[in-house]
Amino acid sequence: MEQNMDFIWAVGIEDTFVTQVEKGERPLDEYALTQHYECWKEDLDLARESGARMIRYGIPWYKVENEEGVFDWEWVDEVMNYFRKHPDLIPIIDLMHYGTPHWLKNEFSNGRYPDCVAKYAAAFAERYSDIVKYYTPLNEPYVNAEFCGLNGVWPPYHTGLHGFYHMIMQLGKGIIKTVKAIQSIDSEAVMVHVDATKKYFTYDPALQTEVDIWNENRFVMWELLNGRVNEDHPLYQLMLQYGVSTEEVKWFKEHNCNFDIVGINYYPQFSVHEVKRDDKGYIIYPHVLGTGEELKDIIREAVNRYQAPIMITETSFRGSETERVEWLNDSVDACFSLRNEGIDLLGYTWFPFFDLVDWEYRVSGKSAEEELMPFGLYTLEMNEKGQMVRKENRVGRRFKEIVKNIKT
Repeated sequence: MEQNMDFIWAVGIEDTFVTQVEKGERPLDEYALTQHYECWKEDLDLARESGARMIRYGIPWYKVENEEGVFDWEWVDEVMNYFRKHPDLIPIIDLMHYGTPHWLKNEFSNGRYPDCVAKYAAAFAERYSDIVKYYTPLNEPYVNAEFCGLNGVWPPYHTGLHGFYHMIMQLGKGIIKTVKAIQSIDSEAVMVHVDATKKYFTYDPALQTEVDIWNENRFVMWELLNGRVNEDHPLYQLMLQYGVSTEEVKWFKEHNCNFDIVGINYYPQFSVHEVKRDDKGYIIYPHVLGTGEELKDIIREAVNRYQAPIMITETSFRGSETERVEWLNDSVDACFSLRNEGIDLLGYTWFPFFDLVDWEYRVSGKSAEEELMPFGLYTLEMNEKGQMVRKENRVGRRFKEIVKNIKT
């Protein structure tokens, strides 16, 4: 971050792009479903009015490079020119938010993926390095590997720990090559390594080993990128058991990167899991409602592991405006409690800025309006003309108050 920056208030626009479909599925492009492609200027104006100084903002790779090696920057040019004209709103560019172009067959499993994503990143940096200094090479590798590799929900539909670790390897190589490609063009670029954070616990002592495994898996991408996985690492033997080769681990040791900023994504309803057995004896991992204390625990551990500046790059609450305001207050209190401990916590991001369309839209058959999820500082409502109208709510007004009154 810039040396003269104090605490950073930020927002982010939901930008998931999973557009390959199989039978019964529909493309999931949040910009299309929320009409951001048409309303982008209004949305960025509202973000500036909120008092946010930074915004996490995604690029739809599948649209930009619809044909391999042929880049269409027309729409992106307009948005980037906005940031050029309004330097008071600094973008953190999400180069990858889940989806790949359709020409990349087998998506993340394709052996060419790491090089292809790095070429796209280089093309972006060459065009916009005068505007953009902050990058997220790939958003939430844990969730990406979970949906694409562990649970088989998204392409390439792998399952199990074999699929999970295969995705982690592919995504990780893409991240490293993306970082190197951008740095070759702009040596001053700042990398914000964002991942979903988790905390697992159990009341069953017999399941503690399972808890320990998943409390390591939640950090596995950062561990790899930082070159920390070796023969002594708690996950090393498990990764080899599920298909990772010693050569792959060695590759990350030889190509590791330091972290400019570690980005923490934490959602009270999704980030904390109890490990237990169901009625049939199977191990399950249900969500339990997390608090600011779990958020602080996760951040302390990330600081202890990586000794890098931290930024909360996503947090919010799915629920009523009252529930969202309560979480906004609680999570901000958690931030400044950590700063009072001396932790280098740079900023706070409410994500998403306005409501999103539930990812279940891909398979539910419901309309985008029916799938709207109440997360945002702005509520989305469909009017009689079929337009998604942005309406500031109590959460947005409270966010403005906090930003105005808390300066450091």
